[in-house]
Amino acid sequence: MELLAVILLFYASQYLLAMGEEVFEGAELAVLPCHYSGVIPEVNPSVIWSRHDLKPQTVHLRRKEDDFCGQNQRFSGRTSMKFDALASADFSLSLRNPRLYDSGNYICSISDGIAEITVTEVKLQVKASPESLTMTMKVLKGEESVLLPCQYGKELEEVVTVKWSRSDLNPNIVHKLGNYPSEQNQLYEGRTSMSPYALTSSDFSLTLKEPQLSDSGIYICSIIDDKEEIFLSDVQLHVRASEEFLTVTVEVYKGEESVVLPCQYSKVIEDLVTVKWGRSGLNPDTVHQRRERDDLRGQNQLFEGRTSMRPDALVSGNFSLTLKEPQLSDSGIYICSIIDEEEETRLLDIQLHVKEIFPTWAVVLLVLLVLLAVSGGLLFHFRHDLISVYKVEVDSGVESVLLPFKTTVRLSEYNTTVTWRNNRNRVVHSNCYKDYQQHKQFKGRTEMNINYKSRDFSLTLKNPTDRDSGTYSCTVYDYWSGKILAEKQVLLKVKVYKVEVNSGVKSVLLPFKTTVSLTEDNTTVTWRNNDGRMVASNRYKDDQQHRQYKNRTEMKKNYGSGDFSLTLKNPTVRDSGTYSCTVYDDKSGKIRPNKQVLLKVKVYKVEVDSGVESVLLPFKTPVSLTEEVTVTWRNNSGRVVDGYDWWYKNLQQHKQYEGRTEMKINVKSRDFSLTLKNPTVRDSGTYTCTVSYRQTGEILAMKQVLLKVKVYKVEVDSGVESVLLPFKATVLLSKDNTTVTWTDNPGRVVRKHNRRLGFLSEVQHQRYKNRTEMKTKFTPGNFSLTLKNPRHRDSGIYTCIVSRWGTILAMKQVLLKVKADSLIMAIDFGSAYSGYAFNLKPREKGSETQFKRWGKELGLDSPKTPTCILFDEHKQFLEFGYEAKTAYSNMTEEEAEKHYFFEDFKWFILNIYDWWWTITAANNKEMTRLEVFTEVLRFLKDDALKTIKHHPAGGEISASDFTWVLTVPDSLKDLTKRILTEAAVLAGLVGEDTKDKLVFALESAAALAWCLKPPPDGFITQNHSRTSQDQPPEPAAAGTSCNDPAGGPEPGATKVLLETQNQDQVAVHFKKEPGGTKVLLETQNQDQVAEPGETRVLLETQNQDQVHCKMGTKILLETRNPDRKRYLVVDCGDQIYRITVHEVLEGGALKMLDKDFRRYLGEKKIKEFLREIFSHGVWREYEENFPSEVLKIMFEFIHLQHLDEDVQISCPDTLRERAQREKDIETFFASVEGASWEDGVIKISRDKLRSFFDDSLQRITERLRDVLNKNSNIGFIVLVGGLAESQMLRQFITDQFGHQYKVLCPLRPQEAVLKGAVELGRNPELVQFD
Repeated sequence: MELLAVILLFYASQYLLAMGEEVFEGAELAVLPCHYSGVIPEVNPSVIWSRHDLKPQTVHLRRKEDDFCGQNQRFSGRTSMKFDALASADFSLSLRNPRLYDSGNYICSISDGIAEITVTEVKLQVKASPESLTMTMKVLKGEESVLLPCQYGKELEEVVTVKWSRSDLNPNIVHKLGNYPSEQNQLYEGRTSMSPYALTSSDFSLTLKEPQLSDSGIYICSIIDDKEEIFLSDVQLHVRASEEFLTVTVEVYKGEESVVLPCQYSKVIEDLVTVKWGRSGLNPDTVHQRRERDDLRGQNQLFEGRTSMRPDALVSGNFSLTLKEPQLSDSGIYICSIIDEEEETRLLDIQLHVKEIFPTWAVVLLVLLVLLAVSGGLLFHFRHDLISVYKVEVDSGVESVLLPFKTTVRLSEYNTTVTWRNNRNRVVHSNCYKDYQQHKQFKGRTEMNINYKSRDFSLTLKNPTDRDSGTYSCTVYDYWSGKILAEKQVLLKVKVYKVEVNSGVKSVLLPFKTTVSLTEDNTTVTWRNNDGRMVASNRYKDDQQHRQYKNRTEMKKNYGSGDFSLTLKNPTVRDSGTYSCTVYDDKSGKIRPNKQVLLKVKVYKVEVDSGVESVLLPFKTPVSLTEEVTVTWRNNSGRVVDGYDWWYKNLQQHKQYEGRTEMKINVKSRDFSLTLKNPTVRDSGTYTCTVSYRQTGEILAMKQVLLKVKVYKVEVDSGVESVLLPFKATVLLSKDNTTVTWTDNPGRVVRKHNRRLGFLSEVQHQRYKNRTEMKTKFTPGNFSLTLKNPRHRDSGIYTCIVSRWGTILAMKQVLLKVKADSLIMAIDFGSAYSGYAFNLKPREKGSETQFKRWGKELGLDSPKTPTCILFDEHKQFLEFGYEAKTAYSNMTEEEAEKHYFFEDFKWFILNIYDWWWTITAANNKEMTRLEVFTEVLRFLKDDALKTIKHHPAGGEISASDFTWVLTVPDSLKDLTKRILTEAAVLAGLVGEDTKDKLVFALESAAALAWCLKPPPDGFITQNHSRTSQDQPPEPAAAGTSCNDPAGGPEPGATKVLLETQNQDQVAVHFKKEPGGTKVLLETQNQDQVAEPGETRVLLETQNQDQVHCKMGTKILLETRNPDRKRYLVVDCGDQIYRITVHEVLEGGALKMLDKDFRRYLGEKKIKEFLREIFSHGVWREYEENFPSEVLKIMFEFIHLQHLDEDVQISCPDTLRERAQREKDIETFFASVEGASWEDGVIKISRDKLRSFFDDSLQRITERLRDVLNKNSNIGFIVLVGGLAESQMLRQFITDQFGHQYKVLCPLRPQEAVLKGAVELGRNPELVQFD
């Protein structure tokens, strides 16, 4: 717990900056927190940090990247934001080397270029540390004046403004050279002056007349021109009360019982004075105050209950303060002073140091290792609880409540806007809103007495209810500039009166009395429940009262005493909730007093194990009864469990309970308890017994009992030989007519045995044939079942019934859970392309990951298909992938208008807060994101099961046999994961009870996990061709990384030995070994010696240090710098590339350190190129008439873009014929550089092909440099994704970074994410996420 406290203190300090906490000048960093929970604009999003008191106002601007063009120069080179600020919604600003003049109010806002929303305002106060001050001045109170020096060493070339300020004041202006009386703080009115020759002499010293104790502080001298404010110097001024003034230092260890801060006064006190202990830097600054007695009304809450002074302090002159349980946060300067009617006299300063016995650095180090990831989220979630807010607490039913707010800021009546809002940002009251702007919840219930002279903007809220509880914010701002002038928060808590009774009582009273004078003629009193249903009223017709309360309520109608209490008869758990009584004035329509009562009806609970002979549901009523009553027990579905009517005797019983109930019918003892025989889990629930008159139906008594039947649980691993489902019962058995039947959850017979006839195999369900055994003699009452070779699909509840001639003698249920060694199915839902991969072998047997191949109808062979989906006009699914794109392209304009076609929609699916948000189709029609993504998953699931059915290892396999792995971006939020899980349940991947079989894998981590194995088919060498990637890898090939020369390693360079005779895939763990930096990758096979046929990779350097990897297979990896442990992963998709940095921690965990993503422009440029060749007219007509052929051209281009050589694209006959109508086709190519026509194909030169990607390659390298500069200790750059197959990309990255980093690219890099996802599903321990 001590560790947690330190971490929370560390994070809390950042959020406290927003409340005016201080940071010392000279500190390395100040963090201004800003977290945004809204929706990030899709177009031109930007985050702006600003200060309205500066010119220019911009502190930091983040668009796609940082934009420093309009930044105020005083912040140049000192501000930064997280690289993924817009993606993570963490807009916090880091301010390096904070200076005194950085103090002020910083505003964080978000904009889309049209509108700007303020997210938060942070008040930063930079406090001077003694070593950072330019000068310290000391002066006695009462001196005529003091001079605060400030010299400017340069010659002024233009007119400037000289400003003296104090950052701890509001307004902070002490003096400005010129006539600025309205801006000066009133404390200095008429007491400051500067030399009339200040601007010519550059001597900006300030004379302060008649210095007071309150003048002590830090004064900042600066000059302002048209562009910026330039800091010159700061002066610490100490105004002392007398020469006897002393400073004392007191030290104490944290955990001590108390500490005494000494303060003696030697003079005789003749008049009544106040002794005040204060602490500089706090607000309020009062630690303790004593007049005739302790006066703690203005005490800072930090010291509540922890301070005391001697009872005879004012008599003895001993003003010493005792501070109990000193904390680290109590360190600071404490001021002892006395206050009479005229002034405050400062007696003594005491510097208190509270030290830790255990070194702080050690605590912080341990904290960071254990709880760093958790504490930030906790603090953000509970940030409002950390902020000190004024609290108001009232009871429900009061006429009104006052939310106080007074400000010291001078305000103008003509341009000041005052607005109160609640914590949902709804307008509660404002001095300049129209009626429709006030939220309906507060209509007619608010009053604000605006007084600009007294600056009182308190709000009166009438008839408060618990719905009104929450934080209310009052903001005072300038109407024209929008600048916030004052702000306050008030926490309102409306307490609700609570009534708690047991189910079965005759009635309960909900009290309500009002002191308001009422008359019967014009008063309406109404009780409602929390659903708004009418419970009772003094003016309603019978049909207005909700049927739930018919004949069960009585309301007092005492208008004189104001008593309108409600009696509710026979309360049940269904009646629990909040009840509101509202009094209306019929003439004026005004709401009179409004009271709420919280009713809780407690239910008697009974809990038993499945298999017991019976259970008793008790009910005795204190109500006197006659024999002409009806008694009915019902379950929570309203079914009759048992019942009795004096006239009709037994009531009609539901078949579920036939032969299983006995009810005591004793009207004299009033006992109507129910016995339920052989209870099962199906019987769990709430049972209600109602006693009523037979003739009138009036309810005389009612009680509820909650029954919980616990099921015995058995859990085994898949693959065990058998499992025992136990059942023993003390039942007297007949030799010839006792039957024992085991059934599963759907009611199928697992095994049935009759004592006379033996095993009844003909009724046994086929799935259990030859898989069950029971002891046949059933003695001593042992009916246990053995189930052989249990599988995951055998999981569920099994019921055993022992019966004789249809009468149940004993019953028990057993819950079996078979933990499956699941088959693995991984789905990669990509921005441009999606696909799936699977593994059908148990983990220990190993197997190669299988892929569905797509695009054969288009002459392609790809592991992915386009991420696009087509629905009909009724939103019914039609096609996905290549088929969807082709079908939509071939539609007429009228047909396309009716359908729904979505593509490139991954971002919209994953960046959501509500499934019911819509997503726009190509024709601007809309469907909900839940509908679209559910159908994407459903199609991929169904297609995968269909593919597996035709696989040699497939057969009859269902979705429940798989663990489903979904690859997700590294920035995915937990909320989105929950929403994706909902879609997976609807699509049938998993069920509500099997959500644990849905796994999320970060895309970059999955790819890296595959590469760290390393992949059994090795890495691409730089001399591989595009076609060679689909061939078996060559053994023992030197140079398996992109930056190894094609001809083999140079002396001293890294060498690689690959042997791939054994390609088993197994889990990988990391651990250090002594003797240099070594990494050992181990599996369950603990043999440390390489066996024949193992895969072995040996990377050697000049110093021959080795990194060992063992996988059942052994791999030795070594780099040029063996100390590097970080990997930079570049996932090069066909539309977006993502950059992440991972660190391999001790034990094998992968910790993500950095992330970024950007979009390509390649496909767009090939279209522009073709349009340039064939002219806009020809190409536009071709696109409109033959869209499917255009698609084929694009697919062919995507297939060829991986090459770094001259390529050729087939020209369809329809395009050639259309072009030749204009002119000879060769002439189209005459003026186009890099393109030529030859025998029906379009030839594109290598240089032209490269030009399509110049911008993208340049951007990738720029982003890589940025990330590499921010992250040290990186040893590898790993390239994965479809475009990583491009020779030009690999060569470009190698040329730029290969001299410093090892560049690796696995063979078939487009498959790396899916292969890694399958591995994570098979071996969850392969990668641990920090």
